[in-house]
Amino acid sequence: MSDLVLNTFGLRRHPFTVDIDVDGLFAFQSFQQGALRMEQAARQKGSILVVADPGTGKTALLRSVVKRLASSSFSVFEQLVPAVQSPVRAAIEGLLTQLGEPLPFNNTARALAKLKQAMLGVAEKQRTPVLILDDVHHLSTNCWLTLKTLMNYELDSKMPLLLVFLGGPETLRKLNFNALEEVRDRLSSCFYLKGLQAKEVAPYLEQRLKWAGAKRPIFPGDVADELGRYAQGNPRRVNRLASICLLAAASQGRKLVDRECLDAAVSEVQFQQPQREEG
Repeated sequence: MSDLVLNTFGLRRHPFTVDIDVDGLFAFQSFQQGALRMEQAARQKGSILVVADPGTGKTALLRSVVKRLASSSFSVFEQLVPAVQSPVRAAIEGLLTQLGEPLPFNNTARALAKLKQAMLGVAEKQRTPVLILDDVHHLSTNCWLTLKTLMNYELDSKMPLLLVFLGGPETLRKLNFNALEEVRDRLSSCFYLKGLQAKEVAPYLEQRLKWAGAKRPIFPGDVADELGRYAQGNPRRVNRLASICLLAAASQGRKLVDRECLDAAVSEVQFQQPQREEG
């Protein structure tokens, strides 16, 4: 079965998919700043926290940085923190499983000790271990205090590693508790990833379309600007709206996305109507 969008616009693949290659990602300003901070933390070792609203591009940022780290002298281990009763134990056990280590039965302290020992083994092979914990907003105060031992890298010259914590904005509220002052002090950096600026929406769309094989502009500047206002600069919303815009245009045989296509897309996703400038 032929694909209407690909055929209409002469594309090789869908441009606004989550499966985009790392090399096709658009490095908007906040994205660039986040990548620089993570790479600097990797060189200095230690711990960094990156927080972001849903859909802002946290996963894309992580993929981009991990690709660069994994190609050099780093060994990267990623683990989601699940929303379960004992999230820190589940996360540590997940990392141990990746490392091929046996799991202590129902004993978080022993599991953490095994993880530190495994990290030492990685470092002895002249590789810098990188532990990435995603969705850390699921961690409680006690969980953060448990992880503090991994952040005591200054006290142990044999334990050079990078710890990357990724989570939603509520992570900041939790870390502001007085009981977690020592955890905050051990973070070398705390970066808040923002979305696209208004001027970045058009080049973001252009980069995605170019990656997909587009040979000509498809979103006029004024339509791209208005799409960005509807999506409030959130990349996930931009992708969703842009995909529906392409389908709306293709279904009517149009070679450009106009305001009528955008209005049709907005009505489908029911975004709030932005204020249009007069004139």
